[in-house]
Amino acid sequence: MPTIIITGEPYTSPAPNGGNGSTGTQGSPGTAGETCYKDSDCTYYCCSYPSNGGQGGQGTTGINGSAGAKGRPAPPTTLNLGIVTDNMIIRVGGGRGQDGGKGGSGGNGGPGGPAGALDPKGKCTPASQGPQGRGGTGGNGGKAGDGGDGTTVTVNYNRISGGSITPDIFLGDPGTPGGLGNGGSGNPSGANGNNGPSGAKGSTSQVNIRQVP
Repeated sequence: MPTIIITGEPYTSPAPNGGNGSTGTQGSPGTAGETCYKDSDCTYYCCSYPSNGGQGGQGTTGINGSAGAKGRPAPPTTLNLGIVTDNMIIRVGGGRGQDGGKGGSGGNGGPGGPAGALDPKGKCTPASQGPQGRGGTGGNGGKAGDGGDGTTVTVNYNRISGGSITPDIFLGDPGTPGGLGNGGSGNPSGANGNNGPSGAKGSTSQVNIRQVP
């Protein structure tokens, strides 16, 4: 059964993805330990313990993916079929919308600050490096592109001899929503973003069939 399809050209690639977030800043360094001297028994002791390093900064949020473009419209068309001897289907509708871009990943949490230096005589308990910062939130996916608009198609024929002409009108489909961006690693890890919102169907088409001399 012969089928003639009139629609908009599809997109060959999705909308641009969002960029990844940046790594957080390093935490502040701890303060150094201090040793004091005890005159009564001529010994050194820890009089100020070194402090731990500060927690790293949070990674920045990933950038949202770009929204998909609206589908390309079906082109206005005139078909001249002459004598129709077969069952013809005329399929008409707008093109598929562009897929949304993926959200960027959240930045990783910054490294913890260095531990405060041990006292010169080594009498204090060593301090620890600070914990990694919180991971950044992932970016959101881009909106799916709406389906393309329909068109008007005129079908001319001279006569029908054992065949038929059947219109098959469809609405242009939206693209696929962009995927979510993953949260960055850290303490704790960042939250994932959200998938992009859906698009809408395209507008309808009209097929006019007429006999011409």
